[in-house]
Amino acid sequence: MFTDFKRLLIVMLLLSCVLPAFSFEPSGGVLMLDGEDDYAILPFAEHGYIIPADAREFTVEVWFYPKAEPEQGVSNIILSQQVRFRLKSSNCRVPLSKKDQVCSSGVVFLEGGGAHGIRITDAAIKKDQWNYMAVIFTESTVYLAYNDQIRRGKKGFMNVVAGNLRLPEGFKNFCVGGYAEDVPVPKAYFHGEIDAIRFSNIARYDLPAKVGISPFDPPRRLSSDAHTLALWDFNDKEGADRFKDTSGNEYTLFGMNGATTSRALAVNPANTSTTTTWGKIKSE
Repeated sequence: MFTDFKRLLIVMLLLSCVLPAFSFEPSGGVLMLDGEDDYAILPFAEHGYIIPADAREFTVEVWFYPKAEPEQGVSNIILSQQVRFRLKSSNCRVPLSKKDQVCSSGVVFLEGGGAHGIRITDAAIKKDQWNYMAVIFTESTVYLAYNDQIRRGKKGFMNVVAGNLRLPEGFKNFCVGGYAEDVPVPKAYFHGEIDAIRFSNIARYDLPAKVGISPFDPPRRLSSDAHTLALWDFNDKEGADRFKDTSGNEYTLFGMNGATTSRALAVNPANTSTTTTWGKIKSE
């Protein structure tokens, strides 16, 4: 009996190493960014903020593939407005235990009771593979999901998204892959690929009840539903520089300085880890 149990245990361990963690449906293209000067923009003057000012819960999520680390002292912007995702080269609040790890963070601008401020949560992600990240806000609590983990912060006193960012006008644009040229900051462009950005007016997923880090199962596919505020899947024709919002809310992104769509990167088919499976399916 003991021998049979050992054999069963070995088979289970082997299956856990071989079977892919996800089974996403192919979805086509990605936004290609060279890290030099290209980005995509949704002008604030025309569209305002994506998340309504009185929103007490929301989810912002993205799949991204970083090809390089930020230069020393510089943050690379993945996307930015009321919620910001970025890679940064210093002042990381979590340890980076491996050479291929990069510090990423989710930033959310909040207010309530006359107060305003930001909540920042850092996470270790990897270069040269697909990574998932989401900021989820509900009941005055910020959650950061990254790949197969989710971190719950402590409940705060700010209970809604900031209805007006107390920043220069240029920072109020929704930008993907960097800031617009007229924003007076050091180089902040992202080098890599971005896919499947979704904004929702609800707090999605099963959220942990305890403060700290818990396991997380990233979504197998990002699709539009009644709670979707905006969704860009970058499945526009190859070489396109106008990116359709498939939620139907007409938030068309404009590619600048050569930001266009292309086919997804191919990945090593022998690698079936959580974060590379998305890239494998995207490349089919």
